[in-house]
Amino acid sequence: REAHQLMARLPDRANILDIGCGSGKPLTVSLAHRFNVTGIDISAEQIRLARSINPTVDFIEADIMSIEFERASFDAVVSLYTIFHIPREEHEEFFWRIGHWLIPTGYLLASVATHEEAPYLEDNFFGVRMYWSSWGLDYYRDMLARVGFDVLSVTTTGHGYGTSQAAEAETHPLIFAQRKNGT
Repeated sequence: REAHQLMARLPDRANILDIGCGSGKPLTVSLAHRFNVTGIDISAEQIRLARSINPTVDFIEADIMSIEFERASFDAVVSLYTIFHIPREEHEEFFWRIGHWLIPTGYLLASVATHEEAPYLEDNFFGVRMYWSSWGLDYYRDMLARVGFDVLSVTTTGHGYGTSQAAEAETHPLIFAQRKNGT
């Protein structure tokens, strides 16, 4: 449901980059029915799972901060539950890179954190060690403006874990933004 506002604005076969695609469920699967999707994730296991259920999607195992795409390669970029796993000192560069990869007036749909949180490691996040680091929502709004985005809306999304996971309820800001033409 989070992607409906994005999907409504894109033509069929638009090119979408899904950053932090994980296993490809449910977002990548949903997007791939109508769009050309490239999924990227740092986890080899998640990419293996994604390829097994989405053979038509181009999946890349890589660190998003070390990969390059051609300028204006994508009509939209989606990044849910990902940015707070990247060192917050790199977040502005992360958004700048996305702006570079988007067509003029391309779209970004990204979940961010509500509050600033210093970097830390969680030893057992669903069985793996996980890194966390974030700025607060107001800082992200300012950051996006600095790198050439207009924030169209901010809504919320749930925690993103499947119903089979025992997790406390939580919400995250969901930013829908558009690259400013000419930036």
